[in-house]
Amino acid sequence: MIRYRADINGLRAVAVVPIVLFHAGYEWMPGGFIGVDIFFVISGYLISSILLDEMSQGKFSFIRFYERRVRRIVPALLLVLLTTLIAGYFLLLPAEYMDLSESALAAATFVPNVYFWDTTTTYFGLDNSATPLLHTWSLGVEEQFYILFPIILYVLIRLGLRKTTVFVMVSLLLSSLAANIIVVGINPELVFYMLPTRVWELLTGVVLSLGIFPHVKRTSVANPVALLGAGLVVIPMFTLDEFSVFPGVNAILPVLGTALIIYSGEHSTTVVSRILGHKIPVAIGLVSYSLYLWHWPVTVYTNLRWESGLNRPFIIILSLGLAWLSYRFIETRFRHHASQPFYNRKLALLGIPAALTLLIPITVLMNDGMPGRVPRDAWKVVSVNDDEGPCRQFSENPELHAHICPLGSGHQAINFVLWGDSHAGAISGALHLAASELGLSGVLLSSHGCQPLSDVYREGSRRCQTFNSKVLAYIRTHPSIDHVFLAGYWRIPFTGQGYDSRNVFIMDDKTALASAAENPKVFRRGMERTMDALTGVTTSIIQDIPEIGAQFGKSFANDYVRQVWIDNTLPGEPVFKTGMDSFEQEFREMMASIDYTHNYIEVLPLLCPDNTCPLISGGKLVYRDGDHLSEYGASLLAPLFLRYFEIRTAAKNELHG
Repeated sequence: MIRYRADINGLRAVAVVPIVLFHAGYEWMPGGFIGVDIFFVISGYLISSILLDEMSQGKFSFIRFYERRVRRIVPALLLVLLTTLIAGYFLLLPAEYMDLSESALAAATFVPNVYFWDTTTTYFGLDNSATPLLHTWSLGVEEQFYILFPIILYVLIRLGLRKTTVFVMVSLLLSSLAANIIVVGINPELVFYMLPTRVWELLTGVVLSLGIFPHVKRTSVANPVALLGAGLVVIPMFTLDEFSVFPGVNAILPVLGTALIIYSGEHSTTVVSRILGHKIPVAIGLVSYSLYLWHWPVTVYTNLRWESGLNRPFIIILSLGLAWLSYRFIETRFRHHASQPFYNRKLALLGIPAALTLLIPITVLMNDGMPGRVPRDAWKVVSVNDDEGPCRQFSENPELHAHICPLGSGHQAINFVLWGDSHAGAISGALHLAASELGLSGVLLSSHGCQPLSDVYREGSRRCQTFNSKVLAYIRTHPSIDHVFLAGYWRIPFTGQGYDSRNVFIMDDKTALASAAENPKVFRRGMERTMDALTGVTTSIIQDIPEIGAQFGKSFANDYVRQVWIDNTLPGEPVFKTGMDSFEQEFREMMASIDYTHNYIEVLPLLCPDNTCPLISGGKLVYRDGDHLSEYGASLLAPLFLRYFEIRTAAKNELHG
């Protein structure tokens, strides 16, 4: 039987406390998210140690192993899932409630990491502020590891391949680490969420448990090793942040540090193991699983409903209280009955909450998020029309996610094209209103995330390059088009930084190494190729709308509706202060220096007079989220484009008159 180590329980506290502080919003610990990596190493070490011990004694049983995992993980998880779903009924809007239901089903079936990889942009994104189960991704990684690892280890041990076991584990570790480092620049979401690129962290603990390293028994050696490990764990908590490339090479330090702490304390008592073995970190470590489960739903729901300087201490206190209750009355009652048959009465009772955890989300999804909970009056302020109306797929290739939508009167040949990404789509209502007034016809050609930069693409994806090529082909085959408007989220490709705190590197065939420093150069070449391809067609570049997400969050409109719904009161009228930041100035200078004739249409003076942007106008929201105008907000720009069309039409008539 493996020896109990209080310092490992204390190490769990070192893992969970930074996570809770980071999520609660304490900015002095910007790298607290590395606590998950510490957990992974601990889990790999302990699970492997237990399995090796049982297999060496001939006592291992798959049924008993998976029973213990169920007892350890499932009861508290089901409680948190059910509580989060019930609270969501009273706090989340229909779309948010449907997202929660999908994530609850994923968590209940051990694939939350796959779900969040497929549906979210990044772990640090502003659009995750209403995602109460996002943190369960790490449970998915561990659960999938628990399913697969015992089988691999059992086969190797049964075949008597001790040396081969070490070789296989080290090989898998190095392969996973290499994939993690290589792929993080291409598909950071996959690397962050998925087992193949995270398993090296768990395998670090596994390799440590194999006993292939010499024992460190002298404290004069063990203490420096432990202190080095502590430094490698603690320093990244303060030096990394949400803008750091992660996991990638940045995950090596906390993983290695955790391994050194565990290793140094295996056969010696170090200063670090004594600190970790103190009753306070041990007590926190004992409730660390429940604390991890509870802290994120508490954080999300608290921040949705309460804006106060007391949010952070409230989140910590409530999370700790719920964690203790969950540990005392749920975890301990299910974990310490391993000698009883698997189908004992207490474990069988899990069937009830398990059934509810499946039934409630399915009911929510079948009823479209239960929109009847939210009065219609609460939606009036947003005035967003999510119906695409006459829009249709632009291409037969559904992977382009591109649409073509009619704008204007539609009574004559197409006069103009609005080309761009979702920001172009968000302002298209303004051109539609202006063109309809003058009897002009146009189309919107848009694909999310694809700015109109010819032959430019992102690492790992040529989708936007293909889309933009098809747009140019469309323009060439419609000779009636004499005007093209270019619109997009210019800031992201120009600066290389997205609102969701991830690096976005763009490339073209001249790019040697993708980087934030290269982005403006690639941007310029892409814009010049676009303008060159549009020679003979009047081209206008539309200034992007001010981004409010950094200050108000991606879910700004939803939060406003939520306040009207729950509090039955109209909140104050917020404004966004904007200024001429470095991006805006550099973007203007680049557009002015490009040697092509084009018009630059400024929207800022209309939306933000005196650099103050009212987010509510006429009792309605101007923005639907942190960087997209609402339908009503777009309509505010209609006079700008109406005047533009009138001046251009007059100039054409004068030229031909």
